[in-house]
Amino acid sequence: MQRWLKSITPHRDSIEKLWFVKPFAAVITQPGCWTFHRASVTRAFALGLFIAFIPPTPFFPVHLLVCSVLGVLLGLNLPVLFATVFVSNPFTWLPQILASIWVGAKLMGIDLMPLVHHLSRHNMAALLDRVWAPLLLGALVLGTLSAALGYALAQFLWRLRVGHHLRRRRARSRAQRRALDQDAVD
Repeated sequence: MQRWLKSITPHRDSIEKLWFVKPFAAVITQPGCWTFHRASVTRAFALGLFIAFIPPTPFFPVHLLVCSVLGVLLGLNLPVLFATVFVSNPFTWLPQILASIWVGAKLMGIDLMPLVHHLSRHNMAALLDRVWAPLLLGALVLGTLSAALGYALAQFLWRLRVGHHLRRRRARSRAQRRALDQDAVD
């Protein structure tokens, strides 16, 4: 798994040379943020899924800023963290926001049907005033749930991949021993 992740990730030195990274190069290029260990990768995957559910802002890259700060502070794998955050993109924002509002409204006991019936361009500000609390609660719940499931899935896949490589290595080793034993008999 480490080899595959390293093969698709840009090298730390090439990132360091980018003009917009130079002011932050000492922080972003810390070795701990580029290691591909199970704990670093699985935690980065989970945190990335959690951050992806932060409601998007159209003019400010809040996801990337939160990723950068938390990734460096917690010493998580930055490439995995950034890649996972891009689950939230302009194509997924609408379903993500609607799901967050729906979950938050259900948890708060708010009926959304009267709001939907009075939906128009003219009262959008009033609608936003009413749905911000369910949106934030729903985003928190969905982000936490997706982070927990993502962490479990990443741990499972990592262990599955390691087990697969161990079985292949043992099978090769047994085949080599059999070949040596066969050569010794001949």
